[in-house]
Amino acid sequence: MESLESLQNSLYQASKAQHARKFYSLHDKICRIDVLYEAWRRVRENHGAAGVDGQTIEDIESKGEECFLTELQHELQSKTYRVQCVRRVFIPKRNGGMRPLGIPTVKDRVVQEAVRLVIEPIFEADFQPFSYGYRPKRSARQASLEIYKWLNYGLGTVIDVDIEGFFDHINHERLLSFVRERIEDPYINKIIKEWLRAGVVYLEKVTYPEEGAPQGGVISPLLANILLNKLDTWWNELGMNRREAYNAQMVRYADDIVILTDRKGNDAQHVMEVLRYLLSELGLQLNEEKSRITTARWGFDFLSFHFMRRFYIYKGREVTHFFPSRDAMRRFRERVKSLTAKTVTHIKDEWQLAGELNSFITGWCGYFNHSHASEAYRHLHRFVEWKFRQFIRFKHGYRRLAASHGSFQQPSMYGLTSLTGRISYCM
Repeated sequence: MESLESLQNSLYQASKAQHARKFYSLHDKICRIDVLYEAWRRVRENHGAAGVDGQTIEDIESKGEECFLTELQHELQSKTYRVQCVRRVFIPKRNGGMRPLGIPTVKDRVVQEAVRLVIEPIFEADFQPFSYGYRPKRSARQASLEIYKWLNYGLGTVIDVDIEGFFDHINHERLLSFVRERIEDPYINKIIKEWLRAGVVYLEKVTYPEEGAPQGGVISPLLANILLNKLDTWWNELGMNRREAYNAQMVRYADDIVILTDRKGNDAQHVMEVLRYLLSELGLQLNEEKSRITTARWGFDFLSFHFMRRFYIYKGREVTHFFPSRDAMRRFRERVKSLTAKTVTHIKDEWQLAGELNSFITGWCGYFNHSHASEAYRHLHRFVEWKFRQFIRFKHGYRRLAASHGSFQQPSMYGLTSLTGRISYCM
């Protein structure tokens, strides 16, 4: 049996060679035990919550993962696998309000991951190069550097795009028709349709959605990319990104979109109108309040970065900078405050706090390290050290940060990492 990696490469190459080719026999691929093991491994590493059946990852491990996967393989082979309802939960949005999540059962997540492992290489062959979200070997880092490149090329008009309730308004029939352009395996198409239309349980009430895809489903990001790839493809076919036309360069990360162009005025408005029309063809619409036409000189946020292009006298030319946005820095401070709060001083010591902060700082800096974040890092480093000293003060009952206690209040003593000196420019 060929390895999973070889299988994915074969499917990708076959799809790339013939863009009109349809794949009719994939059911046996998702039933392979190596595919199911890899799907289980990825689901387990994500440490997700239980679904409506209450079964957790720990429950499966205690009963034996081999038994679980063998039974699941039998269900898939005999086509007795049944999709269960998803559990509805709400999490706060960054800009206020609540975001609904649909949490499938662990079994459904494993099957979704198995299907994704098999069909993703087929659709990857069709995806456009300016799409970066939730794709293998693609990242927000690459998307931010792409924007940086186009700004340096002089594309100073920015169309900041927000799609109104994207995941809540995905049209099932349109999406399934795009899936069938490549996948003609009846069983796989059937279970994808069942995942989209699975009942949603909230407050012991079950509803059945007629549109949308559950955020929280393993396969939802791939399905979103399949739908929005039509937007990308139409954009190319219309020649919107051609230099002699509108030179409107799109950068997309899932449903987050920014378009950069050197056209202004009515031309920029026309680009916006074209985008509005193409989205309507997909059953989607712009959020008119949040979508706007601006310029790089005014600056704009994308993927938690703030981009701006200004004239610097000491350099004698315009320079593009991008760095953590105000919202990203606010969330950083909120996280540090929660880790160093008075209410936790009795359950952890300075060494444990330093470890928690180091883990958070390392991940946060890993996201922003390639940007012009040095000034932001300096501000945040001072904030972290101040909150760390406050933690020591409250824990030990110091009335103030006296000099006599100074040697015990140096964060570096406890191994606290520094934010400064972490920039690794890749421009």
